[in-house]
Amino acid sequence: MIETAIYFIETTLVPLGALGVFIATILEEVIAPIPSAVVTLTAGFFFLKDGFSPEFFQTLFFTIALPSATGVALGSLFVYGIAYMSGKIALEKWGKWLGVSWSDIEKMQQKFSRTSTDDITLFFLRTLPLVPSVAVSALCGLIRMNVLRYLTISFFGSIVRASVIALIGSQVGALYYEYAAQFEKFEKFVLVGFLFLMILSVWFLRRRKAFAGAEYVKIRR
Repeated sequence: MIETAIYFIETTLVPLGALGVFIATILEEVIAPIPSAVVTLTAGFFFLKDGFSPEFFQTLFFTIALPSATGVALGSLFVYGIAYMSGKIALEKWGKWLGVSWSDIEKMQQKFSRTSTDDITLFFLRTLPLVPSVAVSALCGLIRMNVLRYLTISFFGSIVRASVIALIGSQVGALYYEYAAQFEKFEKFVLVGFLFLMILSVWFLRRRKAFAGAEYVKIRR
């Protein structure tokens, strides 16, 4: 899968410049198996050739970071939208097998809407190169984060992420192919860990609620 994706990006999309990066990033977001670092690693290798000059940073921002961030924000709406619209139905049907109910998600939603700390958390997740974009998009859709807020934070966080990965691509030379494979491997581990921690957090909150309820019953008696 990764070989086909990189070949397509190299031969068809990269020659288009900023437009190619934008289109490729959207495809990256919509087709989840494509590692989310492929486009920016490849673009960094192909476009950033002039050392750390004004032209270098201009190319980094306008040819890679800006179109990539726009592509992430718009392309991730696909996964975000699916989670937003079908998350409640899925949890009501299968949530009992995971120990997660829709009421648990509603509580998470209320918590996320209270403070700016949650905005900072989303921004931080969007900047980290090894955090799978699909996991972040699905979580935000599941808790039904305001779409404008989601797009804004995703856009600015993705600018940082794309810049970092493109710089890595520019420095590793032809080894970017191997780095893309390593990014894919680590993203899979992070995705599994992310899902595990999410389920564990909800389970812990439910256990704490059950314990509090039991203590309340004892006091009433």
